[in-house]
Amino acid sequence: MMELYKREGTNPFSSCLPILLQAPFFFALFRVLNHLGQIGSGAMKPIGPLTQQLAAQAESSTIFGARLSSTFLGSTDMATKIVAVVLIVIMSATVFTTQQQLMRKNMPAAALDNPMAKQQKMIMYIMPVFFAISGVNFPIGVLLYWVTTNLWTMGQQFYVIRRMPAPGSAAEKALEARRAAKGQSIAKVTIPGVSAATIAESESVAPTPGTPGLATADGSAAGKTGGQRVQPKKNNKKRKR
Repeated sequence: MMELYKREGTNPFSSCLPILLQAPFFFALFRVLNHLGQIGSGAMKPIGPLTQQLAAQAESSTIFGARLSSTFLGSTDMATKIVAVVLIVIMSATVFTTQQQLMRKNMPAAALDNPMAKQQKMIMYIMPVFFAISGVNFPIGVLLYWVTTNLWTMGQQFYVIRRMPAPGSAAEKALEARRAAKGQSIAKVTIPGVSAATIAESESVAPTPGTPGLATADGSAAGKTGGQRVQPKKNNKKRKR
């Protein structure tokens, strides 16, 4: 894997970048929503541009009757509990669906039978449970943020897998079937470091009959009986001054 990363110029930690980018927004949103009541009542100092008046207005904001700063465990309102449960279920389901479509649709069958794939499958079942347990302490606004983020990620991943699937995956076979139905073709890249455009360009050039070194349709070399290309030899003679 490290040789593959080095050859393709990929950083193995780049997959953590989206989480690191949204982490400050998540923690800031969690802190603000968690202290709206205290800031609005004057028991806590304002946080940055969030004044006491703005905090009081945000505290009174509701979604389906549930306050954005309320939590499932910290509220006795039935509307808040229902909204929190619905958001937690959607959040857990989107996390599971995103990981499932990545493994079942965009991974070759041979790649699913290894310890790393089994570990990812275990994470696929553990992460929704983790979000369901921790979600009861999240404010409604944070749950709403996670739901919208997960829905966007799931839709984006579905689009990428459908249009640019991994080689050998079930999504690639489905793409081939759709293009075959439309009379189109898909170029497969099986040689590391060779792009699909290079392969398509080489296949589009027809060999000239009788040209030494070019293979014909039956696999034999044109103009040669053995089908072996003559390799150039290095001339070791010294050049005359």
